[in-house]
Amino acid sequence: MPLDLKTEWTDADLAKLIASVVDDRDWRLEVNTSGVADLADKTANPTGADYDDMLHCYFETWMAGTDFVGPSAAGDKTLVGKLATALRANYPSLKADKFVYVDL
Repeated sequence: MPLDLKTEWTDADLAKLIASVVDDRDWRLEVNTSGVADLADKTANPTGADYDDMLHCYFETWMAGTDFVGPSAAGDKTLVGKLATALRANYPSLKADKFVYVDL
């Protein structure tokens, strides 16, 4: 359930994206160059610097079982709010590097 950042989107839309996966593997929130944010499965599909260079930006990898994705995480308004703020601050223009650090 990707989130198109070029449209009017809400924190609730981001929460739906976060709720769309299970916290049983490593996930990373990524934004491609077309402005689409999605969760990438890093357990089954680890990537390197060449892959990261093709992205607009990306967040830290959330390890399995840490409750940063899934229905419980989606219900955490503070978490969703911080991620939403970081997305808005870094799309369409990056605030700094492609790696977006969010103090969670």
